[in-house]
Amino acid sequence: MDSPRISIVIPTLNCARDLEAALRSIRAQHYPSDRVEIIVADGGSTDDTRQTAAAWGCVVVDNERITGEAGKAAGLARASHEIVGFVDSDNELTSPALLRAAAAALADPQIEAAEPVRFDASEGMSALNRYFALLGMNDPLVLFLGAYDRTCLVTGKWTGMEHVTCGESETHWKIRFHRTQLPTMGANGFFTRRRTALSAVRGGYLFDVDILHANESEPFVCVAKLKLGIAHHYAKSLRHFAQKQQRRAEDFFYFSAQGMRTGAPRLRGVLVFTAATLTVVPLLLQALRGWMRRPDRAWLYHVPACWLTLVTYGAATLRRTFTSGRPHSRAGWGR
Repeated sequence: MDSPRISIVIPTLNCARDLEAALRSIRAQHYPSDRVEIIVADGGSTDDTRQTAAAWGCVVVDNERITGEAGKAAGLARASHEIVGFVDSDNELTSPALLRAAAAALADPQIEAAEPVRFDASEGMSALNRYFALLGMNDPLVLFLGAYDRTCLVTGKWTGMEHVTCGESETHWKIRFHRTQLPTMGANGFFTRRRTALSAVRGGYLFDVDILHANESEPFVCVAKLKLGIAHHYAKSLRHFAQKQQRRAEDFFYFSAQGMRTGAPRLRGVLVFTAATLTVVPLLLQALRGWMRRPDRAWLYHVPACWLTLVTYGAATLRRTFTSGRPHSRAGWGR
């Protein structure tokens, strides 16, 4: 198969150590390196992030708006190639066949995007990040919404959204969704065509989970779930996780008020999550189901992760009720 040229966009801010691991995994791909362009959109790092990116042959662009969403838009604007991959600085491509599998899937003109079907627990990963990998998501609320997009060992499925499998190849499954019933696809090894991603840019920001919602004229969308995984080193600690949840909530409320976000969580799922978290027992049963499929002490994080999510989201909702809202400050942000 021809090896189409690929642009990989990585938004960064003070993440030199994680970025080096991500770049090493990209350069280790079984794919011609001269056909892979890596664009690092930096939000003003004060550590060695920019030097690390340059040492690995990346194009470095400035992200004056600092946020990851603005960095994705800035990197996309600089991208030269039709296939674009969005990889976070805390990702590792655990299979050297990932780029080739994504390119093979996107050779089908009906497929709008491709991403790995699971999160892998890479060697040396902390118990907290193993929990996210086993859960198949980094936000436990999404479990109750059914909108997760990676293999979840609580449910034994890779999504709870209705879908139809239209075909299967050696590298991927071809899946069809109604555009109003999409899971939270768009990051952590998400590959699409440049024109598709550009259509979702709003005011200098690219909100990854909104990419596949942009083409409202077509009611259905076909995506490829690659038969591979990717690692995500999401949070260093529960405190760091809570900070990220607060950022997620505050940013969502602010940018929704600006008309830049589409969709909102289903109220029923939010209410079920709230009841399950307050009573705890449903969470313990979920953790037990997950442990039965993959025994790991990481499941002990399920209850505190749900409680931290409920508290941070609840506090952000109250603040939004009584104030005009603002995006979460990135002052001192880093890893």
